[in-house]
Formats: sequence, C-alpha cells, structure tokens
Amino acid sequence: MTQKLKVAIQGGPASFHEVAAQQYYPQYEVASVPCQSFRQLCETLQQGTADVGVMAVENTLAGSILPNYNLLHQFNLFVTGELWLPIEQNLMALPGQQLQDLTKVVTHPMALNQCMEFLTQQPQLQLQESHDTADSAKEIREKDLKGVAAIASKQAAALYGLEMLAENIEDRRDNFTRFLVVSREQPQENGTANKATLLVQVPHERSLADVFMQLHIHEIHVALIQTLPATARSHAHYMVIELEGDSSNNLQETITTLEPLVEYQRLLGLYQKTKYPKHPNPKKKVKALQH
Repeated sequence: MTQKLKVAIQGGPASFHEVAAQQYYPQYEVASVPCQSFRQLCETLQQGTADVGVMAVENTLAGSILPNYNLLHQFNLFVTGELWLPIEQNLMALPGQQLQDLTKVVTHPMALNQCMEFLTQQPQLQLQESHDTADSAKEIREKDLKGVAAIASKQAAALYGLEMLAENIEDRRDNFTRFLVVSREQPQENGTANKATLLVQVPHERSLADVFMQLHIHEIHVALIQTLPATARSHAHYMVIELEGDSSNNLQETITTLEPLVEYQRLLGLYQKTKYPKHPNPKKKVKALQH
C-alpha cells in the first residue's frame, strides 16, 4: 500500500505546486494541503499540519521570488531538495465561448508575467491577479463566469471542465519554475549533497570580494546571489547565496571558512542539485484552438 505524504502547496488541486509535489515524490500518494499564500504555506508546515512543503522560488521568465527566502528564515524552515518543472500556460474558459467573447483574464501574477506577449495582442482583455492559477479556473466553474478566462495548467482545465482556447501561451518554451522542498526539521547529513542555500549578512566594513575569494579558492560555483528585501520585523539586509560544489564535504568546508567573513550566516539547506531541464524546441508558436 502506497504511503501517504501531506505536502503543503501554494494554491489548490491541479496547481503547478501540486504537479511539482507529485513529480518530486512519485513513491508517495501525495495529499496536498492547499494554502492561499506562501506565508500560509510556512505557517501550515510550522504547525505540523503538513509533513513537508513545496515552494516556488524562481522562474526563468519572471525571475526570483526573493521574499520566500525571508519566509524560510522567519519560520526557521530547512531546504531538503529542489525540482525544476516545465511550465505550460493555457487560456481556458467555460465551454462554448470564443476568444473574442472574453473581456477578462484572471490568474496568478507570475503567470501574467510569463504570458505578456500573448496578452498584449488581446487588448480587449482586462488583467486581474489572483492567488493561484488553478483556483482561478475553479472560480470560473463554480461561479459560472462567462466572458472570463483563466490561465492555468491543462490539468486545471480537465479538473474543472473548462475549454481550452489557446495552448502554450507562455512567452517562451523554456519556461521553467524551480521549487524548493522544505521541512520544519533539519535533515540528516546528505553525503551526495552538491548544493547549498545560505542566508548571510555582510558587515558594511567588509567587501564581498573576501567572500568570493574563498569561493574561488574552494572552486565553488555561485548559482545565485541576491540581496533580500528588508522585512517589517527586521531592518537587517540579508543576502541569499546558493553554492554548487563537487561534494558535500567541499561545500561544508567552504561554508565554515565564510563564517568569520560575515556578520550572520545560516545554512538553509544542503541538498542534491536537480538537473536543469532542456526543452528541445525553445522557439514556439501559440496554438489557438478552433471550436
């Protein structure tokens, strides 16, 4: 009998977060715990309502979701893994409607950012943000909203009985989102780990050059380095640094050498890097469906 795993996700059934959770845990029967925001996801995980969480932190078209790193720090959560998921965005509405019948499109702001090329060619559409792609499709079905479209996954269209009006409307085919797998408990040491996520605060009197020198000496690749926005609870400015190395030991030794160079340092996670996906055809055309 397949073991169940409660996974906190941002959004509801058929959301990209749920798809990511199912792909990361194929050996489990994933029982999603829907959350309307990333903060609620962290609260759900901290309270023990879910076993683990899956949280988006980066999209190849829209960039990094930096506040999520602050949330991981604030709720004392740990990163245990990552997953890149290809994102295919689709326009859908109640059956029997045409694209020219629509006056509004509702979806998550990240999805809007990924589809601006298509949307600018539809000036009749008013853009409205929601907390989730799949839940936007759900609302259209439950409220019988004619003239309103959602941008979401094909799974959402099938789940809520909506008709696809245009497929793959994302600006580029190489549209991928990176999800972090997070836990409230610090994971055991992983001997195969080759990636680390750090939160650091560099003193004003020091230069980042000292940090980069140590990374160069230890032959560590910097996959990400960005300053995080200050939070209401703290005026300190932190930086998130993601490091990639040949081995777990090399990463751990490097992280130790950085401690004297920074004012504050917290290891959010030491885990195995996932392969960056490659799409065979990065150039694509939007497929408008005929009805």
